[in-house]
Amino acid sequence: MNEAPAPLGRRVAPRARERLAAFGAQAAVVFGSGLEALPEGAVLEDELGYAELGWPRTAVPGHANVLRLVSGAAAGEARLRLALACGRPHAYEGWPEEELGRPVRELAAAGVTRIVLTNSTGSLRAEVEPGDAVVCRAVADLQRSPDGALPPQLPVCDAAVAQAVAVTLTARGLAARTGVYCAVAGPQFETRAEVGWLAAYGDVVGMSAAPEVRAAAAAGATCLLVAVVANRAAEVGSHDEVLRRGARAARDLAAGIGAAAAARWPGLVPSGPGRAAAWTS
Repeated sequence: MNEAPAPLGRRVAPRARERLAAFGAQAAVVFGSGLEALPEGAVLEDELGYAELGWPRTAVPGHANVLRLVSGAAAGEARLRLALACGRPHAYEGWPEEELGRPVRELAAAGVTRIVLTNSTGSLRAEVEPGDAVVCRAVADLQRSPDGALPPQLPVCDAAVAQAVAVTLTARGLAARTGVYCAVAGPQFETRAEVGWLAAYGDVVGMSAAPEVRAAAAAGATCLLVAVVANRAAEVGSHDEVLRRGARAARDLAAGIGAAAAARWPGLVPSGPGRAAAWTS
């Protein structure tokens, strides 16, 4: 269990936020368990530890707790700049929702208002295979007690946008479809009985995303949520197994992340001859 964070002002290293803002990232990526990978051809320009930024740190394996600022390989005259958040805290570690959403809020405050969220997830449907990706148009928030009979649905993007991103990822080697992400509290994996119940609300299940989507909406940022299927829900024995399976898809995800961001936000990279999102060759 992590300790409650100290007051933010005492944890932030001098100029950490200024370095983030000055970098001018066009988008940020939050990597889920085992999914961190530097896109091919990317250049690491700077690295900030979460402690420097005053962000909550996770003790869960597969999360490095660093923000990497990278510039993409040249693509014509265009060059995509990304902030890669390698790690995320989780509610089951004891972090309050304010802290779970802090990285997204502070990225938005630094001018990074396009946020790609990635997750290692379990499939709730037979047709969604391990190794696939699900571009999520909404999050069914089961981390909070619902006010009514159904869990709140947090919108991420509209169906047409999700489909365009799924097509883009599939063209780059990561089989993708659209769907809905079920956010549960964890840390235990789902039982077979729970899988049947959860399938009424979504296509994949994981233990994050809801606080980040809420924080993005409150901060005026927009999101893309790509859930990478590590296993069939209720058919995994340990977090180590999730990491091993997620690592197999990490390279394909990294190869397509620039193109996925450009499909989500068409104005991200200037159009015209010789101009394309980085890492889309």
